[in-house]
Amino acid sequence: MKKNIFINRLVRFIIIAACPVLLNSCLMEYPEMTENGEIGIDPTLVTVNAVVSVDLGSSEAGNVDLDSRLEEKIYKHRIVVAAYEGRELRAQKIIYEDKPLTNRLQTEVKLELHARKYTLVTWVDYYSEDENPIYDIYTDQGLILIRKGNNNYLGNSEYKKAYYSSEELDLTEYKDRWGETVPVEVKTISPMIRYELVATDVQKFLDNNPHTESIQLTLTYNDYVPTGFNALDGITKEAFKFQSFSRTIKRPENNQKELSLLFDYVFVDDVRSRNSVSPLSVTLKVEDVTDPNKKVELASSTFNLVFQNTENEKITFDFLTTKPGDGVDVDTDFGGNAEVEVPVE
Repeated sequence: MKKNIFINRLVRFIIIAACPVLLNSCLMEYPEMTENGEIGIDPTLVTVNAVVSVDLGSSEAGNVDLDSRLEEKIYKHRIVVAAYEGRELRAQKIIYEDKPLTNRLQTEVKLELHARKYTLVTWVDYYSEDENPIYDIYTDQGLILIRKGNNNYLGNSEYKKAYYSSEELDLTEYKDRWGETVPVEVKTISPMIRYELVATDVQKFLDNNPHTESIQLTLTYNDYVPTGFNALDGITKEAFKFQSFSRTIKRPENNQKELSLLFDYVFVDDVRSRNSVSPLSVTLKVEDVTDPNKKVELASSTFNLVFQNTENEKITFDFLTTKPGDGVDVDTDFGGNAEVEVPVE
C-alpha cells in the first residue's frame, strides 16, 4: 500500500513539474495572436506545389551578336516564388533551371504555408554566376522592389527580359486538414515591351563614309524610363532620366538594305494594354570610332518611341545619315512596323 501511495505521489509530482515546460514550449512555438485574441495559431501546414510556366516566345537570348556583353556567359533561369500576407513576406524559394531547348519553360516550386490568405508572386529572369545579377531581388522589400543590378543601364541584351505573376491564393479551407498538398498553376507574362531600331539607309551611309570601319551607336532616354519593377502590384519603379547604352559595330556589307542597330526591353505598368504606354523621347547618336582617340559624329536623331499592339516594335528609319538637328517623329497611323518620319516645316 505504501509503495502504491509513493508511486502515485511521484507521478503527480512529475506531471505538475512538466506542465510549465509544456505550456512554455507551446507559447514559444506559436507566439502570434489568433482572431480571438489568444496566443497561438493554427499549426496546420499546407504544401503549395506551384507549377510555373513561362512562354519564352521569340526571345533570342543566347545570340552573341545581339548581346551587348563583351563575351558570352552561361545563363540560367532564376525562378523566385514568394507568398505575401498583405505586404509581409511569409515564405520564399529560389531555384535555378538551365535554359530549355524549346521556347517554353516549366518547373515546380514547393512552399509550406499556414492555412491563410496570400498573394503568390512569381519572378523569372536570367542569371549568370560570372557577373552581377541583371536584377537585384535582395532588397529590403523583396519582390516589391526589384532593382537593376548594376549602376550602368543595360540595353541591347536579350537576357534583360523577365517574367512575373501575382495571383491571390486562399488556403483558409485547409485550416482543419493535415498534410494537404495544393497544386497551383502559375502562368507568367513579361512586364516589358521590346523595341528594335533598324536603319534603312545602309548603302547611302557606305557611300558617304568610305573610310569608316567602326561605328558606335548610343541611345539616350530623354524622358524618365523605369529601371525597376514591383512584382506584387505589377507596377514600374525607379524611373530615371538620361539613361543610355552603347554598341559598337563593324562596317556593314555592300548592298545591304537594312541593318539592325539597337534594341531594348522597357518595363511598363500594363503590358496587356500597350497603347496606354506614354511615348518615350530618345536620341540616337551615330559616331565614327575607327580612330578610338578621335570620335566623329556622323548622324543624330531625336524621336518618340510609340508602342503599338505588337510583341516587338520594329522602328525603321534613315538613322545612319540623319544629320544632327533633324527633328523626327513616329508615324502612329502606320499599320505595320513603326516608322519614323522627318516632319515637313
